Amino acid sequence: MTHATGPRLWHPPHLSRHGSTALVGRQGIFTRTGEVRGHELLYRANGHDGLPIDLWPPRLQDRATEHVIAAAFWRDPDITAPHPAFINFTRTYLLDHDVARHCDPARVVIEVVESAYADVALSARVSELKRDGFRIAVDDFVATESQLSLLPLADFVKVDFRDLVRQGPALVEAARRGGATLIAERVEDAEVLEACEDLGFDLFQGWWFERVVVLERGEHPVLV
Repeated sequence: MTHATGPRLWHPPHLSRHGSTALVGRQGIFTRTGEVRGHELLYRANGHDGLPIDLWPPRLQDRATEHVIAAAFWRDPDITAPHPAFINFTRTYLLDHDVARHCDPARVVIEVVESAYADVALSARVSELKRDGFRIAVDDFVATESQLSLLPLADFVKVDFRDLVRQGPALVEAARRGGATLIAERVEDAEVLEACEDLGFDLFQGWWFERVVVLERGEHPVLV
């Protein structure tokens, strides 16, 4: 199933004060020395911070992804150029939408979220998107069977430092099996950065480098 039109902006029904404003969050992905290598784009709604998007049902997560694509590429100039945009995609969005129609493979890295179970259908779809030129990131890697099966297709593997604390260095060893670039998430102080660097991470994302910047269409970014 594909959309007849471009991606749509969306606001959850209970967020009634959004007006006509389109927001999107952006957080950089950096080298150890602070050079930008990419930006993750995140769903944001006016007047509401910290929405528990990871806990939403897939249908609502899909609409959040659609909003991010619309706000970033259809209503505004490219807000990550010249670096790639990392965008979260659920299983249903990948299977049911024409991603290549709405996203430029040269600009978008597909982050396969942790809840997207990689059965035969999803693995085939991710393979197809990779052949189309998209780069693939395995998001929130915790070494599930599903995530391990995607490693041969992954250009990036993202590991949340909190999961690294829970599972230990073996999680990093599992993440690097496919030879992907490793990105440490939740790098919030110098001590965490040093620990992740010692473990061999290539890139870093978190408050130590940059808080999320909320971009409002036609306005200057504001920090949250």
